[in-house]
Amino acid sequence: MSQRRTSAEIEQTRTALAAAARRIVRRSGAKSLTMRALAREANCAVGLPYKVFANRDELILQLVVEELVRLSKEFDEWVSSAGRHTVGENLDRFASILLDADSPAVLGANDIDDAVISQRLRSAASASGMPATLDAAVAEYLRGEQLLGRVRTDVNPEAFGFLITGAVHNLVAAEEQYPRPSREKLRAYLQSCADALAPDAPQ
Repeated sequence: MSQRRTSAEIEQTRTALAAAARRIVRRSGAKSLTMRALAREANCAVGLPYKVFANRDELILQLVVEELVRLSKEFDEWVSSAGRHTVGENLDRFASILLDADSPAVLGANDIDDAVISQRLRSAASASGMPATLDAAVAEYLRGEQLLGRVRTDVNPEAFGFLITGAVHNLVAAEEQYPRPSREKLRAYLQSCADALAPDAPQ
C-alpha cells in the first residue's frame, strides 16, 4: 500500500514539474507542452503530472500566474527609476521588460479552452496587478519625472501611459506580418518620445 504524500511533498513535486514545464515552453513554445512531454522532461512516470495538476490547462495556469507576479514586481521596481538614468533610457527599459521577458506561458495562455480555467486565469491576472500595471506604471513613472522637472507639467501621464504601453504591447503580440523594428530603431523612437516630453531648454 503506497504511502500518502504530505502537502509539502506535493508542493515540492508541483514546483519541480512546473520548472520542467517552463523549460519545455522556453525551448519549444507553449503548444509543445503536453503532460506526456512533461513526464519525459521531468524523467518521471506519465501519471505523476496528473497527481498534482488536473490537466494541461491547470499547469499552464500555474506557469502564467508565476510569470504575471514576477512581471508585476519588475514593473513596480521600474516605476521607482524616475530620476535615474535618462527618460529615454527608462522608457527603453520599460520596453525591454515586455519584449525580453522570460514569460512564454503568458503568450500561450490564449490556447486554454477550458472556461473555468480561463476564468481563474482572468482572476489571477487581475490579482497580480498586471492589467492595471502596464498603463498605470508608465503614467506613475511620468508623474514622478514631472515632480523632478524632467517631464513637462502640461503632459498628461495617463494619455502617454496608454499610448506607450499600447505601442510596445502591440510589438509583443504582433505576428510575423508586422515585424518588430530593430532594437536600435525602437530605442530611437522611445528617445524621440522622451525628447517631446522634456521641458523646453532655458534660453
